[in-house]
Amino acid sequence: MKNILLRVKNKVLFELETIQELEGLKSRTSTITYLIKYYFLTKKHSFDDKADLFEKVLKKIDFDSLPSLEEQLKDI
Repeated sequence: MKNILLRVKNKVLFELETIQELEGLKSRTSTITYLIKYYFLTKKHSFDDKADLFEKVLKKIDFDSLPSLEEQLKDI
């Protein structure tokens, strides 16, 4: 294993300790590992998945058959 030396402000240290306590983690190393895994499992992939889904939806829309904006906003 490699060692990483991190210098952080007291606020970041407090936030790491809060996450460690709330998630029941045993050390700062496990807390940082948890945050990295959380990022890759939720944030990164969820954004990629949503972008792919949005692209698929846009491909299915027939923009030529949509009414004009004026027609869509008549009832408002």
